[in-house]
Amino acid sequence: MPLIRITAKKYNIFIMGILMLSCSFFSQNAAGSKNSNNYFESLQKRLIEDGLDKDRISELYKRPEVYFETTGVSRFLVHREASLNYNQFTSKKSIRNALKYMEQHQKILESTEKTYGVDKEIVTAIILVETRFGTLIGGPSVLNSLSTMAALADPDVRGMFWGKVSESTPLTREQFEKWVKRKSSWAYKELKAFLNYTAKENMDPAAVSGSYSGAMGIAQFMPTNILAFAKDGDNDESIDIFNHSDAITSVANFLKHYGWYPGIDGKKAYNVIYHYNHSRQYVDTILKVSKLLKAKT
Repeated sequence: MPLIRITAKKYNIFIMGILMLSCSFFSQNAAGSKNSNNYFESLQKRLIEDGLDKDRISELYKRPEVYFETTGVSRFLVHREASLNYNQFTSKKSIRNALKYMEQHQKILESTEKTYGVDKEIVTAIILVETRFGTLIGGPSVLNSLSTMAALADPDVRGMFWGKVSESTPLTREQFEKWVKRKSSWAYKELKAFLNYTAKENMDPAAVSGSYSGAMGIAQFMPTNILAFAKDGDNDESIDIFNHSDAITSVANFLKHYGWYPGIDGKKAYNVIYHYNHSRQYVDTILKVSKLLKAKT
């Protein structure tokens, strides 16, 4: 559902306008933001005050590939889950690919189902819808996306951004402020979790790609969910959400945490999957794909 009710005509005008302005803004300011990252000054101070290593943060935000991701924030601002074509995931081709995936990863899927009590078809359906079995895991920098949204907590940065989009948006300043304040607080928590996860796993945070909301890996986990639910599925003493065994086990652990159990009924299954993605269409699709897979196995 859209965060704010707007007409389709205004929505389309907003989409076109905000992306045009954001691209213009980015091209005009890319050099300055990449070199000095002034937009991230207050964010860096906040991260350091919250206990993250000062040298690591300072060096990270000096890197040229770390910059204010205007376009990504603009897209997240107007994101509508309903715009995704979910029918593509129940096509004959998608189901064939899902069956192949289940065959390729049969051992870990079956052991995970036994350990966590989560149907292997449900886990497979989620990985299909999220990234087409790990084939679509690229995208914008997770660090840039989360840092940009978190940086909007700074009134000066927020005011700058509003100045660039105000003429193209049907949102009032009050509506914009309400959305940004809520999302910047959320993004800051995700950013801290992301930085902690990458430090723990010795990953370069600037090299990790994901969605413009910051979801990452084969199962598109948000960083806070990685810290809370991700598991080492192949017992290599590392949690790598870009690894199929770890992703499969992590999805099962997440669903079990929210109440999944063997033989769960339809209504309860719906409610558990809804925790993964707050979209009715998403949940319906996962359940439908699972049903189609069970009919073939």
